[in-house]
Amino acid sequence: MSFFSRLFKKRDRMDDFDSMIAGLANHPKRKEELQSLIKRAIESKGPNCDLNYIDVSQITDMSYLFKESEFNGDISKWNVSNVKDMSSMFAGSEFNGNISNWDVSSVTDMSNMFGCVDDDFSDSESEFNGDISKWNVSNVTNMSGMFKHSEFNGDISKWKVSNVTDMSNMFASSKFNGDISKWNVSNVTNMNNMFGESEFNGDISKWNVSKVTNMSDMFASSKFNGDISNWVVSSVTDMSNMFGQNFADGSKFKGDISKWDVSSVTNMSNMFEESEFNGDISNWDVSNVTRMYRMFRKSKFSGDISKWNTSKVTDMEGCFSGSIFNGNISNWNVSNVTNMRSLFFESKFNGNISTWNVSRVENMMKMFYGSSFTGDISNWNVSNVKDMSSMFACSKFNGDISQWNVSKVTNMERMFDKCENFDGDVSKWDVSSVTNMESMFHGTTFSGNVSNWNVANVKDMSAMFSASKFSGDVSKWNVSKAEDMSYMFWGCNVSSDLSQWEVSHVKDMKKMFMKTTFSGDISKWNVSNVTDMESMFQESSFHGDISKWNIASKWKQGTKITDMFAEGQFTADEINALFN
Repeated sequence: MSFFSRLFKKRDRMDDFDSMIAGLANHPKRKEELQSLIKRAIESKGPNCDLNYIDVSQITDMSYLFKESEFNGDISKWNVSNVKDMSSMFAGSEFNGNISNWDVSSVTDMSNMFGCVDDDFSDSESEFNGDISKWNVSNVTNMSGMFKHSEFNGDISKWKVSNVTDMSNMFASSKFNGDISKWNVSNVTNMNNMFGESEFNGDISKWNVSKVTNMSDMFASSKFNGDISNWVVSSVTDMSNMFGQNFADGSKFKGDISKWDVSSVTNMSNMFEESEFNGDISNWDVSNVTRMYRMFRKSKFSGDISKWNTSKVTDMEGCFSGSIFNGNISNWNVSNVTNMRSLFFESKFNGNISTWNVSRVENMMKMFYGSSFTGDISNWNVSNVKDMSSMFACSKFNGDISQWNVSKVTNMERMFDKCENFDGDVSKWDVSSVTNMESMFHGTTFSGNVSNWNVANVKDMSAMFSASKFSGDVSKWNVSKAEDMSYMFWGCNVSSDLSQWEVSHVKDMKKMFMKTTFSGDISKWNVSNVTDMESMFQESSFHGDISKWNIASKWKQGTKITDMFAEGQFTADEINALFN
């Protein structure tokens, strides 16, 4: 054999060896090997390359394989018969190729397969909208988020989903509106956010949902308005935000759910928030519900719920806030409620709740803020309430609350702010625990007696009486812990003797007496810690002696004194005396 013959024969053997190695390389056994092959192919041939030469028959895990990938090539001939996990396989990817003939009969997990990447429904959504109508998904147990935020709207009407237990987020924020009326969902336990914010409005009236325990957010902000009147929901424990809203308008659902057995439900928070629903739910058994947080917030609901057993409810925050509801709830048992924050915030409610047992409530912040409520709550036991901030702010309330035990309240910030009608008797209130009274009577007609209030723990008195009618006596107040008195009497007729006030901890006196009639003696005040006196006496009647305040020194140390006095309020000699 000649030298050249031997040389070429050797090269042939080397080519055969290279082919053999390449062949072995194209038969990955592990997902990592497959990912490496795909990466190299895309880098060398581009995202539209043909990957059918790769033998994937031994791969069992394809989870996250093309997540957020630009790949949109050909994988139509892949043998995926051994794959069990396809979770997030095309999540957030641009893939929209033909995979109609894939054998997915071994797959058990398709969660987020064509979904988006993040829970916040980011822009990284799947572009897939191909034909998968003939897929055998009979072994799949998890379809959560499968088409979440995707373009998919294909035919999957004949899918056998009888083994699926989790369909949470399955079509959330998706374009899907296909026929799934005949699906067997009898083993599904989780339908959380299944159609939330989606286009779906198909027929699912005959679905067997008897095993579902979680329907939270199921139709939130969706267009669904179908018939689900005969659904057996007796196993459901969570209906929170079911027909409410998710970052968009509320649900369009207006259907009949009057016969639903909701006796197992414990959470109904946000259930109808901002929704169109106004159906009959008068006979619902809500005896096990503990959370009604924002249940009817900004909703159109105005039905009869007078007979509801609310004895286990602990959280009613915002339940009717911003709603048109004005029904009878006088007999509701609220004895276990601890949170009534914003309960009737900006609502139309003005019903009778005079006999409510609120003895366990700790939070009444903004409870009647901006509301129409003017009812009798004089006998309420509020002895455990800690927060009454903005409770009656901007409301029409002017009822009798003179006997309230507010001894545990620490926050009364803006409690009656702009509650223009309020002028009730609060003279006997024990406010010894309060630390914040900012804007408490701001913009009110209040002129009551608070001379004996123990305000020794209050740190913030800013704007407390600003723009109000208050002209009462506060001469004996112990304000030794106060740090902020800015705007405190702005626009008031202050006639109290404040000469004995201990203000040594106050840091801010900005506009404290601006536009007031105050002209009292405050010459002995210790203002050594004040850093802001801007416009303190601007447009006021004050002309007292403050020569010992050492303003010049404070100014040099950085204290703000801009426009402290109005022009002409003090003579030039008096001003010079203050600064020399």
